[in-house]
Amino acid sequence: QHSKINVCCMKRVCKGCLLAAKRRGIHNKCPFCRTPLPRDDASTLAMIQKRVNKGDAAAIKHLGDKYHHGRQGLAKDVPRA
Repeated sequence: QHSKINVCCMKRVCKGCLLAAKRRGIHNKCPFCRTPLPRDDASTLAMIQKRVNKGDAAAIKHLGDKYHHGRQGLAKDVPRA
């Protein structure tokens, strides 16, 4: 796993870019949109749900993956995924 998805803007960011952002002084913020990163599962899910409500296809898939695998405090629910 060399990258992660930032749930604020649903952009995939490689670990090298995250390191470069930290060296430039961007701590605990998304390198793309500068939104503070969520601290817990509830705020992460709230950010994902906000993007889902706007019709973001990447967010819808991401939330479906969370339900499919039972992550972020969600119960595993394959039919809902």
